[in-house]
Amino acid sequence: MTQNITYSIYTGPCSEMADGFSKMVNYVTASLEKEECKTLLYLCTDLFNNICMEDLRAALLAFAKQAQAQAGQAQAGDALLMELMFRLKRYDILKKVFGTNRQQVEGILKKGAVLSDYRVLMADVSENLGNEELQSLIFLLSSTLPKERLAKATSFLDVVVELEKLDEVSCHKLDLLEQCLRNINRMDLVRRIQYYKNRGQNVPCAIPKVQNSFKFAPVQCQLSAQQVKQTLCFSQEFQNLKVSVPETGTQHLPALMEQYEMNPEQRDLCVIIDCVGFDGEMMNQTFKCLGFKVILHSLLGLKETQKVLEDLTRNRILQGVNRFVCCIISRGTDTHLLATDSSRLGIWLEDLRQLFSPTQCPSLCGKPKLFFIQIYRTTEVPNPPSMDDEYLETDVPGRHCSRRLCANARTIPASADVLWSVCRAEAKLLEGSGHQSVYLRALNSTFLMGCQRKMLLLDIMEEVKRNVFIYNQQNPENEYHLQLYHTLRKKLYL
Repeated sequence: MTQNITYSIYTGPCSEMADGFSKMVNYVTASLEKEECKTLLYLCTDLFNNICMEDLRAALLAFAKQAQAQAGQAQAGDALLMELMFRLKRYDILKKVFGTNRQQVEGILKKGAVLSDYRVLMADVSENLGNEELQSLIFLLSSTLPKERLAKATSFLDVVVELEKLDEVSCHKLDLLEQCLRNINRMDLVRRIQYYKNRGQNVPCAIPKVQNSFKFAPVQCQLSAQQVKQTLCFSQEFQNLKVSVPETGTQHLPALMEQYEMNPEQRDLCVIIDCVGFDGEMMNQTFKCLGFKVILHSLLGLKETQKVLEDLTRNRILQGVNRFVCCIISRGTDTHLLATDSSRLGIWLEDLRQLFSPTQCPSLCGKPKLFFIQIYRTTEVPNPPSMDDEYLETDVPGRHCSRRLCANARTIPASADVLWSVCRAEAKLLEGSGHQSVYLRALNSTFLMGCQRKMLLLDIMEEVKRNVFIYNQQNPENEYHLQLYHTLRKKLYL
């Protein structure tokens, strides 16, 4: 069983302080997954400039020792670890090790951060790129990077590192990445890069002196008043901490600034189409508990599914909606939904997304549109479409929208305000007795928990990804492949 720990302020000998930091580093590094360690090392590239980074634990200890020797900053290591856990979204470690939470650290970092804003931005872009998008980006860079280097890349950060080696990308050179992201239609990430470029660069600051140090000490689950006071004391000092590095930008780029406006006179709408007969009712209860008006359709064929979706985009009910959710559970392929049919090509996922774009569904213009899709991949190959097959309409339903709505549709990008989450698993799983989708079950539990804790939707989705990842590690023969990206322009809570 994992022990809850925290680190209280200690003013004793340096050797005991160092021992406490060493234990802190041991706990943190043991808690991280392989990809998280890779991201952490990338974030610290500038800080570990003269330190061998093959051993993560040794690098962190060497950084703290170096900062203490060169600038007299005893808490540099502690401050770095705290920010790293925040950037990695390991809020569980923040709570157990530092006795603090995401909101507290977020407030601290608004006044000052240790890590380079450029590297934080690159890690943020990496986190929001799906595997298919990464492969498209690698293809676009095939004339810039040698094929053998691209073949080894398993993440966006791997690609960035190779581009940095060739001096194609740096904190001052982002045009190449911006163009590639534009070419794969990730305008939300393009805007983040543009925002970073337009903010300019601040002059790096030296590390200020901090008087207190930390001692490793196990505590009970609930922090005492004295420990809370000590944590706040550390937070006050941490917010002034700066580290002088070769590539330091401005303060951390806030990806989402304001919240989506929620009209108390309007409701949230969730449409569920369950074409396999599993989990539809569970999701129905989930969104009802979250306060949504839910419309549930069961075991629809392709034509019926198409008609439901087309009719919905033209329905005036959407004008009175704050947030729209579309949840579909269906057999299909990697790119198409088959509903209950197997003899036709099916509904192209991109058509489904475009159907609710501002031009085709102006009633939802500027409103959050959330898609949660579970596809069970079938081995049957659908027949090519015949001339009389019906497909999703793409005409703009102009006669159903007001002038104001149509004007909004022209000013807001067509891809904006969307969260797109697709999970694929093999259809053989449906043969099991009492089957439940691991992905949908994770959505159910984390949505209800996240709503109670008032968590951001994107943080909730990170928990969903973590749950699916843990399941896949334990059940490699029945893996769920989760694709997640978004173009949300503002903060969104459930």
